[in-house]
Amino acid sequence: MDLDPISGEITYGLERIAAFLQDVDSLYDVVWAVDPKTGRAVTYGDIRLEEELQLSVYNFEAADVGKLWEHLRLYEAECQALLDEFHRTFKAEKTAERHDKIHDRLVHDGAATPADEDVRVALRRFPILAAYELCLKCSHLFNLLDARGAISVTERVAVMARIRNMVVGVAKAYAAQRQRAGGR
Repeated sequence: MDLDPISGEITYGLERIAAFLQDVDSLYDVVWAVDPKTGRAVTYGDIRLEEELQLSVYNFEAADVGKLWEHLRLYEAECQALLDEFHRTFKAEKTAERHDKIHDRLVHDGAATPADEDVRVALRRFPILAAYELCLKCSHLFNLLDARGAISVTERVAVMARIRNMVVGVAKAYAAQRQRAGGR
């Protein structure tokens, strides 16, 4: 799928960019805010250190590997079920042709029938973004499993491919949904 414009990813979090701009050695020394009454600097560490500590303990020591694998399986299955339903409902050739005709009538002459509008509304309401959220959860679970040392080299490649395939499926469904629902 060609992208226009081409997207990019910033691989450094905003906190790390702020650390560079503030010329501090530790992320926790980044000035997050300044108290307007006292002038006291509130640092990233003041706000986030406890959270970072607790989440690191969970991610690297306490997360139940068996449950992580089960969550991954469940989220992947839910995402796939949504994609399958989208394709069953909106991707059949006759349905796709009908959506194109509806779109043309809506855009060009505003003469869509109530049934056409029902299909357009159903398409627009279909929860493709929920499928994307499930992909993000799968990606996070993959990272947790990796942090726990629970993924072998061969599993790593296979799980990454499964997640990538889900994301591609969601991206294609999202593009089809936007196109057929009238652009936006």
